[in-house]
Amino acid sequence: MASSEAQSLEFEGLKAVPLGPIQQKTPQTKKKRRRRRRKSKKNNDVDSTVEASVKDNDSDGAGLFEKISREDQGQQEKGDKTSNTKRGGKKRTQTKELKERMKQYNRGEGVETRGIDDKKLKHIMKRNEKMVNKATEEAARAEILRQETVGSLEAEGMERTWRFKQTQIRDEVDVRTAKKIFNLDLKFGPYCMDFTREGRYLLLGGKKGHLSIMEWQKFNLKTELHVQETIRDVTFLHDEKMFAVAQKKYVYIYDNSGIELHCLRNHSDVNCLEFLPYHFLMASVGKTGHLKYQDTSTGTIIAQHRTKLGECSVMVQNPRNAVLCLGHSNGTVTMWSPSMTEPLIKMLCHRAPVRAAGVSIDGMHLVTSGLDGRVKVWDLRTYKELHNYYSVRPASTINISQQGMLALGFGSHVHVWKDAFVQKQKSPYMVHELPGDVVRRVQFCPYEDILGISTSKGYHSVVIPGSGEPNFDTFEANPFATTKQARESLVVKLLDKLPPEIISIDSDLVGRIDHTPRAVLAAEKYEEEKKKEQEKLRNKKEKRKQRGRNSSTKRWRRKRSNVMDQRTADRQQKIAKIHNERKLEREDERRKSKGLAKDALARFRKI
Repeated sequence: MASSEAQSLEFEGLKAVPLGPIQQKTPQTKKKRRRRRRKSKKNNDVDSTVEASVKDNDSDGAGLFEKISREDQGQQEKGDKTSNTKRGGKKRTQTKELKERMKQYNRGEGVETRGIDDKKLKHIMKRNEKMVNKATEEAARAEILRQETVGSLEAEGMERTWRFKQTQIRDEVDVRTAKKIFNLDLKFGPYCMDFTREGRYLLLGGKKGHLSIMEWQKFNLKTELHVQETIRDVTFLHDEKMFAVAQKKYVYIYDNSGIELHCLRNHSDVNCLEFLPYHFLMASVGKTGHLKYQDTSTGTIIAQHRTKLGECSVMVQNPRNAVLCLGHSNGTVTMWSPSMTEPLIKMLCHRAPVRAAGVSIDGMHLVTSGLDGRVKVWDLRTYKELHNYYSVRPASTINISQQGMLALGFGSHVHVWKDAFVQKQKSPYMVHELPGDVVRRVQFCPYEDILGISTSKGYHSVVIPGSGEPNFDTFEANPFATTKQARESLVVKLLDKLPPEIISIDSDLVGRIDHTPRAVLAAEKYEEEKKKEQEKLRNKKEKRKQRGRNSSTKRWRRKRSNVMDQRTADRQQKIAKIHNERKLEREDERRKSKGLAKDALARFRKI
């Protein structure tokens, strides 16, 4: 009891003792504490280094202290010289060389966030800009891993590169490259061809019905079949496991073992086929002049457009924005997207029918050839003509490599032009002759310095130094992918499939911010709705009122006509009397107009 009483007294005494003013500490969050610890740790490290250096040499220590203070001040003033921080707080400086390399990977001007009022949106946009800048810097820093460089032919003295033959090149190059120069003699030509996106497989289709797929670098024939029908065009779909064939009447889809999977009866009399890899769309155009888009992942037809320009046999896609360019018989080139029923752009390129067309890999240049013997280079940013070349015969096929080389095929000749978009060239880069043969199609193999030529008698593979991209991106196309990697990449592509509605001329349209005030947008929307209502009222037809045979009075009279009573009989007699009187009046007017007297007996006629 005594101890408890003492404790209570002490406790009561503590309560009774008046204390001075209590200094309350402000609550600190975990982040603030961490910042203060890091700052104090950093200052302690700097102080320890300075003290150690001062002990060794006083003068050197003072200079080191000044140097450190200058560096800290410079980093605070010039924050643009430092990039994203790594773990541990270290910063990576950007040299002049790195900044020059970053210009190659620049993705355009950044988004201005000063005018954004929404804090959340502003934070998201800033974070996205940081990620874009980081990706640009990492791509520029990773250039050291791109050790492969683009090669080219160089002539000495009076020599010219276009005089070099494939036999001379075969003797000078390595064994692996020499094996890529070969010819295939086939009987069912003329042949059309297509490469897969990674350039590993080759698809050949003969006009007389021959189809074959081969892994051309290993000369490994995957499948071969004969459809016993006319073949006009062939194309690979998402990979080498499926390909589409434009046959005599319809388009058929086969797998890599030659089994027919689908018959697309909606695509009839097709001349050209194209596949859009990022949208999984197959496009076709032919004799009817209808451009059709079909989704190969779902099997549905996305759009059908009437070109209204007759039969079309020239179609090529723009790799930058997936817009299709069609060449027509009146010399025009039209550009189409699935979401528009009218052409996005219509260009008059030639005074004769267009024979072939090609678009550069960056989507900036269009090359067309016509029956007038002209090959024209167009700038798709201004839609103006850059250069104009003359060919001995009208070029029947055009293709552009990943490095911007232009291949033209006409007759038995194939000409390859280098730097054709930079300035007008006086002579071709390389020439290949095929005596006694006719060139049907030329196409550069992706990621290889190889040009494939399909002719009326088979297929030819020639080496064009410097035509292919030496460094490939495995996320885009992997020539050395295993079966498992190819399967997983296909799943990723399906998940990342782009909707067809975003296909437009301006590929940078998606992702932009409209800085127009909301009041202006609301006013514009109101004006558009008002115009639509006025057009509806203008085009609205007036409702016809019932004044003919189906009026209510007529219907009542038709019902009463079958009812015979005294009232109905009197009404009919009255109607007959009125008709007779009018008939007599007309007769008298007729006799009077002829100058005859009135009928004397008319008054005795019964009415």
